[in-house]
Amino acid sequence: MKYDISAYLITCLTNMHVGSGEANYGVVDNLVQRDPISEVPIIHSSSLKGALREHFKDEWEEGDSKLNYVFGADPMRQKEEKGNESDKDKKKEPQVGYYKFFDANLVVLPVRSNVEPFYRATAEFLLKEVEEKAKALGKTDHSVSPITDYSVEEEKPKVVATNGQVILEDYTAVSDLQLKNGDNYLGDNLALFHKNTFKELSKHLPVIARNQLENGESKNLWYEEVVPRESKFVFFVAKTEKYKNEFDEAVVNKTVQIGGNASIGYGFCKIEKIG
Repeated sequence: MKYDISAYLITCLTNMHVGSGEANYGVVDNLVQRDPISEVPIIHSSSLKGALREHFKDEWEEGDSKLNYVFGADPMRQKEEKGNESDKDKKKEPQVGYYKFFDANLVVLPVRSNVEPFYRATAEFLLKEVEEKAKALGKTDHSVSPITDYSVEEEKPKVVATNGQVILEDYTAVSDLQLKNGDNYLGDNLALFHKNTFKELSKHLPVIARNQLENGESKNLWYEEVVPRESKFVFFVAKTEKYKNEFDEAVVNKTVQIGGNASIGYGFCKIEKIG
């Protein structure tokens, strides 16, 4: 079967918690998903696909043939309908969806600054990983990076030339970042970090205390790690010709909720098509 590879950019509009589901015996109870090699935040494909399916249930309708074609049949719905005489003669729905969803890789993490509300931190290894994945999937012309020179020292991030000294978190920036002309999907106020410095930054994500109260008395205090708003991820979808335009119409420039705690506003993201 022939597939068309599309690239999408996720921009977090609110803090996001896509939980790792692993037991943690440290101070932070609920950790976010991380890449097992680089240890930076990631959205695993299973979590991403589940969030998109929930979004498409609203855009299309539960039971719509497009929904089952793209994502596969809902096992819970199938279980409910099992044995129903009226469904015996229906055409069998595909058990597995025809579209393939890949992990969403982090490309931008916001960092505090003394001259702007925040800068968008990135690193060469993040952008190269996305480009290598694109090539492996056959998308050889894809690039999300506007950066022309990746040389950067540890603890000395680079920013575009500006007036005055720029402090990013605890690091003094060098005003020497060169960018290509044209589209920059990563956003303004970009800051290039050395891989080791970026990894250290990503280990210290915001932690939010949450509490269960009963008649004003604390019953369960816990701490939750979040990926901060304005973080950006890139993911790829392998699509067939069938329904590919309908897929984009339903998701591009739309707000999608990813991860847990939707009732308190976590995980609301904008999705853009970038290739």
